[in-house]
Amino acid sequence: MNRTITQEETEQLFQFCRKHYVHHYDIQIELVDHLASAIEEQWEQNPELSFDEGLKNSFRKFGIYGFSKIKDQKEKELRRKYNRMLWNFILEYYRWPKVLTTFVCTLGLFLLFQFIGHALWIVASFVLFVCISIILYHFLIYKKSKLKVIPGKTFLLVEQLERFTSIYLVIIQLPNLTFHAFNSAETTSIENNWILIGLSFFMVAFSVLLYGQFFYLPKKIKEHFLEQFAEFAL
Repeated sequence: MNRTITQEETEQLFQFCRKHYVHHYDIQIELVDHLASAIEEQWEQNPELSFDEGLKNSFRKFGIYGFSKIKDQKEKELRRKYNRMLWNFILEYYRWPKVLTTFVCTLGLFLLFQFIGHALWIVASFVLFVCISIILYHFLIYKKSKLKVIPGKTFLLVEQLERFTSIYLVIIQLPNLTFHAFNSAETTSIENNWILIGLSFFMVAFSVLLYGQFFYLPKKIKEHFLEQFAEFAL
């Protein structure tokens, strides 16, 4: 009968991962599974091989960078996965039937630009609205909706959620950027209709992006976390 990894040896593998600076539990699980399979494969060839020797042989295959390469790869995979989900969410608003809503909003903004005549006022009002919304989001929604896990456990998936929702620190710079843009142009109005259409398109697309960033993606990440690690959520 082939030897298999025991529960005690599994815990030793988790400790081994933590010892080698892998603190995220979701990455530890993958590494422990990989190491356990590698050790059991060695036992099939040499049943007398000790657990420690099998572990050393398995770890040696990771090279001089150890587990750091696996961690970096996992982070890149998560970023690509959720960035792809975000862009697919945005593109939905430029496909039928949601494109009707996007088109009406873009057209409405364009007509508003033409009616008022001072693009700076409209853009400044939009930027102010975005900044106030983000501040309200941070204090009324973000802190209450954070994904909480039991003490002593960290998850790369949770960090990914916090990374997406902390982008407001960048967006809060919008008023300063808007002021400098119009100050450089030395005007508060724009006569070119193509520029106004482009500006209207950008403002609507940016609004969809923010909604996806602050509401759609966090919801999806939480769903994925609870599917995999519900027992660790508070």
